[in-house]
Amino acid sequence: MTMGIGMVGSPGAAAGARDSDRVAIEDLQARRGAELCGLARRLGLDTEEANDAVQEALLRAWLALAADEPIRQLDAWTFRTLYRLCMDRHRWHRRLRALTDRLGASPVSEPTSGVADRLTLWAAVDRLPPRQRAIVYLRYRADLGFEEIGEILDVQAVTARSHASRALDRLAQLLHEEDFR
Repeated sequence: MTMGIGMVGSPGAAAGARDSDRVAIEDLQARRGAELCGLARRLGLDTEEANDAVQEALLRAWLALAADEPIRQLDAWTFRTLYRLCMDRHRWHRRLRALTDRLGASPVSEPTSGVADRLTLWAAVDRLPPRQRAIVYLRYRADLGFEEIGEILDVQAVTARSHASRALDRLAQLLHEEDFR
């Protein structure tokens, strides 16, 4: 396993970091790195996503230690954080599939085309008017309901839903245009 903790000693690292924090994370990675990665793989992430999730979990553990957060069992804390990161990734894939299904775009199931499809989709989202772009992001990336989106944007939930509907229609049109280029 080639996962290192290079970010721990970097100049841009958290100001409150101590050598003992770095040592604790390096020890955790050495003892549990393979098991952390194995858990992420068993939870359905591909190798690259699993490695990224493990690195994120270790980084969050290191930042929590540097911020003097009380962590009684660092191993358990990191496994729980990794589990949550994996579930977040699954939710992201599910929301993206729901969005592409609703738009009639090609499914994003293959790993290689999935990245291209996501880039195409979010490039199309970037072409939407600001309010529609925000609503699509909040609904499909942040997984918020229309009530919450309405509160954030200071509009009624029905207005947020209407903007979302118009945004999805426009996205379908933009993606259809992309298919014929």
